[in-house]
Amino acid sequence: MIEIVSMWSGTPAPTVVDIDSYLSKPKTVRTESRLASYSGYMAGIAASAIYGGLGVLGKKVAEDSHPMVATGFGFLFGFLLMTLFFGYTFPKNIKNSVKSTYGFLILSGLTTGFGVSSWYMALSLIPVIVVSPVVSAYPLFTIGLSAIFLRNIERITYKTVLGALLVLVGIIVVGLGNI
Repeated sequence: MIEIVSMWSGTPAPTVVDIDSYLSKPKTVRTESRLASYSGYMAGIAASAIYGGLGVLGKKVAEDSHPMVATGFGFLFGFLLMTLFFGYTFPKNIKNSVKSTYGFLILSGLTTGFGVSSWYMALSLIPVIVVSPVVSAYPLFTIGLSAIFLRNIERITYKTVLGALLVLVGIIVVGLGNI
């Protein structure tokens, strides 16, 4: 087992096995550690960089193949990669999952498939520099749906709404600049 030292505290950071058990335990917002917060931001920045590159790659793929073929290959190789990294923990994690969430897991998979297919379709029809900001409007939907379905779990502040409105203004500016 490789020991990784945290750059924030100098203490050993969780290993892959520890991270898996950490992610599988329920948490509250108040007990979240500073390291977990930094790790969350770093994971978000990494996802942002990967999705930014994926936009360019996706445009090339969407021009050379049908969007449904691109979606299928994307999910296939994504599944293979996730199986390689996390397949050994799947039986334990599915056993520990709350059975009432299975419907939400299925719905999540269906909406992800439809969203990715729609994304490739958009890339095949309009420039990636327009698709990317428009797709970035998803926080607006997240905020609205959270206000309806997660009002006892998530708190929406005026700063959140202001940030969402700024995102909307940015989308409009980019969209109008490319008409």
